[in-house]
Amino acid sequence: MPRLIIFLLVIVPVMVAAQSRAKNVILFLADAGGIPTIHAASLHGYGAARKLFVQRMPNIALSDTSSASGFVTDSAAGMTAIVTGQRTNNGVIAQSASGQRGVRDGDPLKSILEYAEERGLSTGIITNDAVTGATPAALYAKANERAEMAVIFQQVFTPRLGDGVDVMIGAGRPAIAKSLAATGGTLDALGKEKGRPILSALADVAPDATRAIVLLDSADFDLAEAVQLARRMLSKNPNGYFLMVEWDTHTDVLRRGLDRMVAFDRLIERTAQAAGDDTLLLFTADHSFDIRVRGGRSGVPLLEGFDEAEAKRVAEKARDIRIPAVRMDNGHTGEEVLVAAQGPGADGVRGYLANTDLFGIMLNAFGWK
Repeated sequence: MPRLIIFLLVIVPVMVAAQSRAKNVILFLADAGGIPTIHAASLHGYGAARKLFVQRMPNIALSDTSSASGFVTDSAAGMTAIVTGQRTNNGVIAQSASGQRGVRDGDPLKSILEYAEERGLSTGIITNDAVTGATPAALYAKANERAEMAVIFQQVFTPRLGDGVDVMIGAGRPAIAKSLAATGGTLDALGKEKGRPILSALADVAPDATRAIVLLDSADFDLAEAVQLARRMLSKNPNGYFLMVEWDTHTDVLRRGLDRMVAFDRLIERTAQAAGDDTLLLFTADHSFDIRVRGGRSGVPLLEGFDEAEAKRVAEKARDIRIPAVRMDNGHTGEEVLVAAQGPGADGVRGYLANTDLFGIMLNAFGWK
């Protein structure tokens, strides 16, 4: 056999394998953004089905959302499964199923962010929840009680691998400060002691920064600006990066939840257009939520009658809502959620997955075992 052919047979598969690996992974997590929410958001935002970008991404699958002991998960167990590949019990963050909420610790579980830190990549977290919320916390903390804000936040500064989360942008500043105060600490003192200032606005981040913690007062910040800022900082690392972006799309407040899902989807589309072909974009939800489209017709706003019904719900302190086209029963549900992806490693997104499979998809995209 000619030497050139032998060379090509050896080198081409190696080149293809290298090209198929992701340099960067961006995980978009719609908290409570199950298929019913996605469908309703498309109808609400565009007056028709299948108009969201995540519904049109090239690789689509369904994912079970069970926790270790229940058919319906909370965000702590749901996100733990996604980012560690192991299921745990509700209320427990990145610890094994031997952990019991508020009673005992389980074995610590290594997250995809910690794998990235171990290998010298940059890492980032963006959320409009508190940065100590169950979803972001599953990436950097271990706790048997998701409500322990001070315990969780202090773990930002005591990473188990690498130098810890490089870019953290999120809400919850007043609540976290209050929780720290109960232990005798303050945000300023903690930041000074650890050499990582805790900023209060996106504008406070220096133009040449590669690391920043921005703890905001409100959940209503400019997500697009935050993602652009984080990607600018993280992209300076030639080894690549891992970034998780969470947006709360709970529809307990119906219009707000659907508006957030539409806006989040637009941000995902813009990021997909800007990201290079070396980046895996993965979208999913930690769990679904009990909203159902029960009626409606073309040309009529999906939320017709909502303002009156919402005013009545608030006045009566009710949990649920009924309008002609939509029913909302305020709670998590156990049905499967959408997984959508594009980029290197996206071919693993197909069929009916377990939530724990998503960890393996991200790990494989990076080319790690």
